[in-house]
Amino acid sequence: MGFIKMCIWMIKKKFYVLVIFGITLCTLFFWFHYSLINDIDRKARLEKINLFIKKEASNISCKKPILPVYAPEIMKFIKNVAPIDCTKSGIDWVKCHGSECVIREQAKIKYGPIKCSFTDIIRVNDFKLIDGETFYSSEYYKLEQSDVVKVSCKSADYKWSAILTGIRIDNNIWDKANWEEMSSSSLKMNVLLFGFDSISRNSFIRKLPKSYDYLVNVLDAIVLQGYNVVGDGTPQALIPMLTGKTELELPDTRKRLEGTHNVDVYPFIWKDYKNVGYVTAFFEDLPDQGTFTYRLNGFEEAPADHYMRPYFMASAKQNGWPKYCAGETPNHKVMFNMVRDFFSVYQSKPKFLFGFHGELSHDDYNLIGVADQDLAALLGEMNESGALNNTVLVIMADHGHRFADVRNTIQGKQEERLPFFSFTFPPWFKKNYPHLYKNFKLNEDKLVTPFDIYETLKDIIDLKHTGVADINQRAVSLFSKIPEERSCAHAYIEPHWCACLDWKHIDLSNPIVHRLGEVLVHTINNFTNVHRDICEKLSLSNIIWAMKLAPNEMLLKFSRNADIDGFVADLSATMDIKTDLYQIKALFMPGKSLFEASIKHYRQSDKMELKISDISRTNMYGRQARCVEKTLPFLRKYCFCKN
Repeated sequence: MGFIKMCIWMIKKKFYVLVIFGITLCTLFFWFHYSLINDIDRKARLEKINLFIKKEASNISCKKPILPVYAPEIMKFIKNVAPIDCTKSGIDWVKCHGSECVIREQAKIKYGPIKCSFTDIIRVNDFKLIDGETFYSSEYYKLEQSDVVKVSCKSADYKWSAILTGIRIDNNIWDKANWEEMSSSSLKMNVLLFGFDSISRNSFIRKLPKSYDYLVNVLDAIVLQGYNVVGDGTPQALIPMLTGKTELELPDTRKRLEGTHNVDVYPFIWKDYKNVGYVTAFFEDLPDQGTFTYRLNGFEEAPADHYMRPYFMASAKQNGWPKYCAGETPNHKVMFNMVRDFFSVYQSKPKFLFGFHGELSHDDYNLIGVADQDLAALLGEMNESGALNNTVLVIMADHGHRFADVRNTIQGKQEERLPFFSFTFPPWFKKNYPHLYKNFKLNEDKLVTPFDIYETLKDIIDLKHTGVADINQRAVSLFSKIPEERSCAHAYIEPHWCACLDWKHIDLSNPIVHRLGEVLVHTINNFTNVHRDICEKLSLSNIIWAMKLAPNEMLLKFSRNADIDGFVADLSATMDIKTDLYQIKALFMPGKSLFEASIKHYRQSDKMELKISDISRTNMYGRQARCVEKTLPFLRKYCFCKN
């Protein structure tokens, strides 16, 4: 620190002869010091996390927060966005479908005879592309050396150019892909894993309602209600999901440090799929912000058989197109079309595809809504074409929104930790593997992490976990049954990332407990009041227990990353808590009925809110409700029949 003070002193004293020398020395010192600290932090941070896990693992199960989809504090940030308009680009003269790029008839009709040059764009590595051979045609071009081609066309009076992409046919890839050599323990299903950046479970429902409705009501998707992030940002979400490890546990691949590795060294799950006979694909947009290229060194070799980074790198240089457009097609639809084409070209082959879209959702809370109709259409097309008949469909997000004003609310902070994650299985799977599907359904409300997704993806190609999951293991497969008592510590989630609520028991003599009991009595009796001729008015016998449920202290204190890599948390934030959530269990007479209820208390107005749907009957009502069991079945839990 003395050296730093000396540098500052020289500059303040205006010793200009020494200024340049001083600045140079200061810069070198800071760079050396910063690099050294980050190397030390990497090891120390991992040791600190492991120590926390061993110390904090407990039998306190995860109580998820109740986060209303249309909560007023969130809805003030929601707005509709105008659709993306790509018509100013005019019509595309050439379109690629599968492996063929065809000069369109409507272009010929409008502009006359057309001749085009097609130049393959060849990937050298994640940061360099070169031009391949150029071919000329007046009809079509078949992709051979690359999935990406530069097209330049001329008619008598007009010109048109574009970067296009499709799915080339490579015989080496085609011949190696087959179902026959897979082990008997494989479930033998395609995997379509498609994710969006920065979309919580609730924001998916708000902004992609058509897609959500199709997933849930047509495809019967299982939406994981307890899926919780394990770190900050996209790499800390996707690396555990795709490798089963944290970044700290893998070889160092940070770009800014010398002597580090390319991310080729990571044990990506798609390598396992490739080794057992799958064709693989990895599609990601935003080349300047890529998951493995923004802060990390990227891939030296193409990570999958089909890789979209070269397309997005090349098309980013295209001038004259409207924002979010690739010619007449929105950018997100280019990726959607590639998903469809990949499944069409390799229709009979085993396939693993991971797609990740960020352009519409990374920086804007509302813009993703413009893709709703297109995503719903893609799901519908793939379902109706039969592409999903033998496919595990996973629609997901890495985390909720991290930068918008919505994150300054407590619910926004909680939603950041609870991204959208869903699994859809083909109907035959439910019939042939009822035990596995039942386990999956039971896990819908359990605490789940990216590590568990990795273990589940492994089980698809080599099924090993079908019983009760061992929660002492960091990663558990969703094909096994996760016990209720799994906690954030069991799941390797640090406190400031844990969305589970803290349970604090309240002394029964506390005045708030009496108020909670009165609210519960009033709500139940008010619900049965119109049927008082047959249902007794209940009275509170005693309250068995009461608890206050709140976001954990570390979550409330989390502000941002304290370091560039997202390993260390800044816990300096303060949050204004406006509501408290209580749970009580109480005994009622007559009938000795037991009820549990979740009651919300608004601090500012001192009002309490209890919905009938938030009341659970925890013992059997039996014949107590015989007078309503057939005619008024919705009253069975609450009605003690007079006769």
